[in-house]
Amino acid sequence: MLDIMKPIGTINNLEPGTIIRRIGREKDQQGSFLKYDENHNMILANIIDMATGSLIANEGVLKQQSGDKIYYYDSTFDDGPLSVKALKIVKDWPLFKERRDLQDRIVSFIRVTWVPEQILEMSRNETLQNLFVPVQQRFRIGRFKEQRDPERVCNDMFILWLESTGDGKHITYLAHITNKKDAVPQFYSSGVKTHEETAKLLQKESFAFDPTHGGHIREAGIKSGKKHFEVDSGCNYLGLGVKSPLEVSRQVTGALKSLYPEFEFTPLEGSKAKG
Repeated sequence: MLDIMKPIGTINNLEPGTIIRRIGREKDQQGSFLKYDENHNMILANIIDMATGSLIANEGVLKQQSGDKIYYYDSTFDDGPLSVKALKIVKDWPLFKERRDLQDRIVSFIRVTWVPEQILEMSRNETLQNLFVPVQQRFRIGRFKEQRDPERVCNDMFILWLESTGDGKHITYLAHITNKKDAVPQFYSSGVKTHEETAKLLQKESFAFDPTHGGHIREAGIKSGKKHFEVDSGCNYLGLGVKSPLEVSRQVTGALKSLYPEFEFTPLEGSKAKG
């Protein structure tokens, strides 16, 4: 563990751009701090799975679970010698040299996703794939060109919202659900923003889809040993709001169960899952 990793309790106010690391029994993730949400959970950008060296999501919520330890990196990219050395490693990467059209964007992504000491350590340990794989995933280049499934990216982001929703709290969602054979459902949330606001944010994403359903998802404790959610389809923007029938919510929970079998979902009529 790098000496520049400090327990989050040793800092009072996080500056945007601070690199955060969450290490727990099942997760080792890192991201760039953006802000706190209304429940004081951290909103992070460029979330990296440090165990697999892969990009999880462009943005998501970190909610500390039991047993997790949260750190921040007391280091940034600046004009110092470590920054120069770290960026030289990046600029010597053959794919970086090849993609002159993306060089500025790659450097910007790296500067807000890692700290120089991490890159130097990866170079010493010959584990630079943990740097270059997320870069390839982010820009869909190299061996990830045309291979990154937008539906998977979308739903990987959504699971972060499910994981971070507190007991009794709810999120709004939009979804694309059809009866077409082999069609993959998609879910998107921006927390508790209205469905109209959520739709505007969705259209800015690389995986933007046309929503067919919308409603609310509320955490409701534990059921059958799994985290449990109550789900409605009570969205005025797309449907019947408080008059939405239970049958529609059953369709939504069926799609959720197919994507996230590690959770339990119960359908509710109207907008009864709203906090």
